[in-house]
Amino acid sequence: MKPVVLYNLCDVLTSCDLLRSTQNVFIREQVIVFLQIIGQNQRFYFISGIYYKSIETIHRYFRIVFKAVFKLYKHLIKDSGDIVPAEIMNNPRFYHYFKV
Repeated sequence: MKPVVLYNLCDVLTSCDLLRSTQNVFIREQVIVFLQIIGQNQRFYFISGIYYKSIETIHRYFRIVFKAVFKLYKHLIKDSGDIVPAEIMNNPRFYHYFKV
């Protein structure tokens, strides 16, 4: 991930008031730890050795960032309403999924 993308993600999480820096852990560090665990399949024990934090602290901030990222769906996914495209509506293959 490029640094610009990381900074933008941190800015979005901050502007939506989903994450805050604490006295000991900044927002970027929280997000980087989350992304390392998710993206590179790192273990909490391994990450705690890198950042000199306890496993409990790593786990706590992982959960906080996970919940914040999960709440982003309200800002990223828009409901299109009940409009079903004609190609799907008239196709008998999809009829039982989109009954009117």
